Amino acid sequence: MKIIIIFTLILFLYSFGLTQNNAPKVTNVTFSQRTDDTFFVDVYYDLNATDGDTMFVAMHVSADGGVTWNFPCDSLSGDLGADILTGTGKHIVWDFGKEHPQTSGTDFKVQIVADDAGFESGTVTDVDGNCYQTVKIGNQWWMAENLKVTSYRNGEASSNETNNSEWANLSSGAWCSYNNDDGNVETYGLLYNWYAVDDSRNIAPSGWHVPTDEEWKELEIYLGMSQTDADNTNFRGTDEGGKMKESGTTHWNSPNTGATNESGFTALPGGYRSNYSGTFDDIGYGGGWWSSTGSGSYAWHRPYWVTLFQVSAATTTLCKAALVCGVFGIRLLDYLTITAKRSKFFWNSILV
Repeated sequence: MKIIIIFTLILFLYSFGLTQNNAPKVTNVTFSQRTDDTFFVDVYYDLNATDGDTMFVAMHVSADGGVTWNFPCDSLSGDLGADILTGTGKHIVWDFGKEHPQTSGTDFKVQIVADDAGFESGTVTDVDGNCYQTVKIGNQWWMAENLKVTSYRNGEASSNETNNSEWANLSSGAWCSYNNDDGNVETYGLLYNWYAVDDSRNIAPSGWHVPTDEEWKELEIYLGMSQTDADNTNFRGTDEGGKMKESGTTHWNSPNTGATNESGFTALPGGYRSNYSGTFDDIGYGGGWWSSTGSGSYAWHRPYWVTLFQVSAATTTLCKAALVCGVFGIRLLDYLTITAKRSKFFWNSILV
């Protein structure tokens, strides 16, 4: 069956409520669907910001004439996401045929979204000398990439445990790279057990800490989740998880449902290490982060998956006493008191 889609283009620009001297302009949007077996959709547009700002660009699709804007368009590449420069002939490629086989329609509309407010960003350096990008989301500052520190704040080394059976029986802080492959560290950072999170020597740089469950809720509520949903467990909310995941399929496997990274959080699918066997799984499919909040014999965490754009608040074993140890990622919050609470974190991978 030939896949035919008919689009109406809508130009849309916004700046997250911040005052801008000159708003960006999206013009000359065109599209066409390729006639080969791929059925790719090519979208072109011109982007102009007279202030010279870099912009965040996203594409949203409606399949019902603009009533709702939640038609999945996750298999995207090209000129979208963060740090898009002003210019002409910007190009987005949508792998429509792969994402929506045997689909056709006449009521599709597309929004091209440009935001020149960008993300308020900074950097922080850990005790090992690794420098990380940070991003402000609401009144919190979060790290926008994965923690890969191997020492505590006082300079004492944490343990690198590569043996699967030894991992499951640890009673002290430890870290590992996914599949014990150092080639994964630059992109996905390291994986840490609960003991590393809970160690009084602190895995975070001075002034920073692993976020509590309440601080995670603050982030989720800022991104649109209700207080009632935030206080629930399992998968909650609507599209807040999608706002935190890196868009496209460079690192996430297809379909990476609902991912826009509108928050700048840039969640990546760093996988996990089993708390029972010590084996690794799900790189490309899932990732997640520790909180510092324990609950009896468990601790709260936040997983994200390739087919989901909701957020899950789940518990896992704390890895204390006779309990086995799982591997999660870490992002940290700072304790600085300015005009509002500011929070920063590191991220990595999660145990299912």
